[in-house]
Amino acid sequence: MTVVERLVDLINTRHCVDGDDVLADQRAVAWLQEWTDGRRQEAVDAGTVARLRDLREGLRQLAAANNGQQCDEEIADRAAAVLRSVPLIVEFGGPETPPRLGAYSAAGLAERALADAAGCYLTAAASGEWSRVKSCAAPDCRWAYLDSSRNRSRRWCDMAECGNRAKNRAWRQRQAVGD
Repeated sequence: MTVVERLVDLINTRHCVDGDDVLADQRAVAWLQEWTDGRRQEAVDAGTVARLRDLREGLRQLAAANNGQQCDEEIADRAAAVLRSVPLIVEFGGPETPPRLGAYSAAGLAERALADAAGCYLTAAASGEWSRVKSCAAPDCRWAYLDSSRNRSRRWCDMAECGNRAKNRAWRQRQAVGD
C-alpha cells in the first residue's frame, strides 16, 4: 500500500454519512495493529487515539481543499498542533529500502500510528502525491479517495452514487429556474 493509499485509509476510518468512527470504539486497537503492522497485543492510550482522530480530520480538511472545497481552519490548526507534537526518528534504509520516518521503538501502538501518519503525510506532500488525495465534493459524503484521473479533475468518490446525485440536483435546479 502506498503512502497516499495509507492516508486515504486513515481518513476513511470515519464515515461522515452515518458518523461511524472506527477510531472511537473497541475496533480502534485492531485497526491500529493492522495499519501499523503491529505484531503484539497492546493497550492503546485513549488520549493518543484522540490526537490521531484530530490529525485524521485535519487531513480530511486538506483533502477537501485539494478538491476546491472550503477548509475549516480550526480543524486544520488542531491537526497541525498534533503534527508538531509527534516525535519522529529517521529510520535508516538500506541497499533495498529507502529511509523513512518512524516512531521510537518504545512507542506504543497509537504513538506509532501517529508517527506513521505524520511520515506518510510528509512523504506524500514532498513527492507531490498529496494533491491526489481528495474528499468527495458531496457535502453529505466527504469520503476520501485517490484521484487517479489523468487531469486530476475527479470531484466525487463515486460517480455512480455521489456524482449522479449532484448532477441530478444541478439539473433539477436548472429546470426550476427555467420554469
